[in-house]
Formats: sequence, C-alpha cells, structure tokens
Amino acid sequence: MPTTHSIILAAGRSARLRPLTNDKPKCLLPMGPKTILDWQLDSLQAAGVQNVVVVVGYRREMIVSHIQSRYPHLRVQYVENPDFETTNTLFSLKKALEVYDGDFYYLNADVVFDERILERLIPGDNGGYLAIDRKQCREEEVKVLLQEQHVAEIGKHLDPDICYGEFIGVAKFAGEFAQAFRQTVFDEAKPGNEMKFFEYALDAMADKSRMFAVDITGLPCVEVDFPEDYDYAVNEVLQNFRQVDLHD
Repeated sequence: MPTTHSIILAAGRSARLRPLTNDKPKCLLPMGPKTILDWQLDSLQAAGVQNVVVVVGYRREMIVSHIQSRYPHLRVQYVENPDFETTNTLFSLKKALEVYDGDFYYLNADVVFDERILERLIPGDNGGYLAIDRKQCREEEVKVLLQEQHVAEIGKHLDPDICYGEFIGVAKFAGEFAQAFRQTVFDEAKPGNEMKFFEYALDAMADKSRMFAVDITGLPCVEVDFPEDYDYAVNEVLQNFRQVDLHD
C-alpha cells in the first residue's frame, strides 16, 4: 500500500540564518518562484502524499496561513511544539507521533531537494529508508556509518573521516520498523534529552538491521542552516531541479 502521509518538522527559530529569519520561519524563505516549503509539499504530492502533519512553533501563524492559501486541497494537521526554543527535533517528532502512528515520509522543513529523491524512497515498505548523500562531510552535518547497506551509526558526533556520507533530513519509515522507531522516540524524548536531534532515537535503536541507506548522490539537495547554504541553494541546487520552470 502506498505511503500517503508525511511529517514535516518546522518549529525552529533558525537563529543561524538571521537576518533572513528575523520576520519569517526558514521554510518560508523564497527559493526561486516558490518557498522551501512549497518545493517540499509539491514533491510530496508528486509522490502520492495526501496527508501532512506539520509541527510548528516559531511564527506558526505564518506557516498555517501560507499552507491554507496555497494548498487548500491538502489534508494538513498542525501540531504545536510550544517549547520550540528549548527543545529540538526529537521532541518535535514526538509531538507528531502522538497524533499519527502509521507509515510516513519524514522531512526537516529546511531541506531543499529535487523530487527524484522522494522517488527513490517510495519502494521501501518495511524499514527506515534514509536519503544519504555520499561525500566528505563537515562537522555540522548528520553523518552515517554503514555496515554493508545498513546504517550502523548516525549522528553529528561521528568522525567525518570515516563516514559514508550525510543524511540530508529526508527519510521514509514504514512497516514494523516505523512502529519500533515510534516507540524509541517516545522512550528517548525524556528529561535531559531536550536538545537532541531526532536522529538520536535512530542511533539508540537496538536493532538497526532494517535501517537502510538510500544513495541520492548527484541529485540536487542542501539543508539550509547558514546564509552560505541559502545562497548555494538559490544559485546552484535549484538550477538542477528536474521539475521546475525557474521563471514561472
């Protein structure tokens, strides 16, 4: 059965992108003829997604208004993380999984990516399928170590010199693995872990045999954390998208 749901985490303040995010959330930054969020929602629709859970926090009213005006046909559930300034994506994901318990595509709301990346995740039906860009990573990036095609370790803390590549913040969780991951998120979103990223729960899973690296090397994508990432997204990544008229 096709996966028709997605979870998008869009609660953060994105202080590292100031002044671009002084008056709007990162996902609503202009990216060619659309916003970052528009590119994501359009790609999800192309993959057959009809239901979206969006975790909001900073400038939440702007995100709600934008989606309602541009995507009135989508079934969207907004979940607020009121502690967005003092918690990270692990706690935001827990908020989403409290209201939805099936298979889902996972997106960090600050990733600019071509729709072909989601296409590579579509076939997965029982596992965690993580979009991985094989490259020499920086300290800031979420990195993975592989054992054959399985993700053995994941996190920013890993040594870049021995890692396979970067997890770009786009994934699919399906079947029994999705349920096991959900429980791990609930177990790990506890006092002391407020500033952990959601990947912390993936790394904490005892059984990673169904956690797969899906190679998306060469397909245009970037996670926008800093002003230089934004410039790169506009001037390089977007120019290589498959489905876009940049002058629309």
